[in-house]
Amino acid sequence: MDLLKTGQKISIFFQKNTKLVEISCVISEVLEDRIIIELPQYFMRYIEYLDVGCKLTVKVFSKIGTVDFNTIVISSPLENDFSVELDYNAMKLTPNEEIPVVNAVETLNITTDDSRFFKVNTFEIATEYLKFYSDYEFQLNESFNCELNLPKNCGIIRFRGTVIYVDPVYDNEFKISYSNMTEDDRQNLLYYMYLYTNSSD
Repeated sequence: MDLLKTGQKISIFFQKNTKLVEISCVISEVLEDRIIIELPQYFMRYIEYLDVGCKLTVKVFSKIGTVDFNTIVISSPLENDFSVELDYNAMKLTPNEEIPVVNAVETLNITTDDSRFFKVNTFEIATEYLKFYSDYEFQLNESFNCELNLPKNCGIIRFRGTVIYVDPVYDNEFKISYSNMTEDDRQNLLYYMYLYTNSSD
């Protein structure tokens, strides 16, 4: 099975000041010595970090795991395409799920629209969702305001959570998606996950 292929989800990471920035992209073509990447519309705010010669970290998400490697920009998005160097010898495959996931013990504070307050325990944090335990029976598609308290000086992450899955066996386990999260809070969440996964290696 090819680890890299057209249409695959790929994220590029780089350090901006003291924050870790993630740009979610798609592979548009895989060549012998480079990957051509389709960037999102907001890439211009980071153009200086995407210039020829800049160093990046790349993570590619596949069904069998996460492929990551350090790379260098070959052609900038101001040219015909945006491409990074492909070195198969530098690639590392980590068998895992398609998106980064960490086991969690952080506290999540929930405030519903009718001002009810719940302090619940999380058990899984991913870049696209969060799972928690609660004795209260939240309903599918129910939305509420959330505050996630992170350790390691990563602060409090605020967002709007929506229940996207209720475990049919363990009825006190819920999965929510993120929305209305500021860019700074998202970067703090990514940085925390980066610290956690690196310290766990």
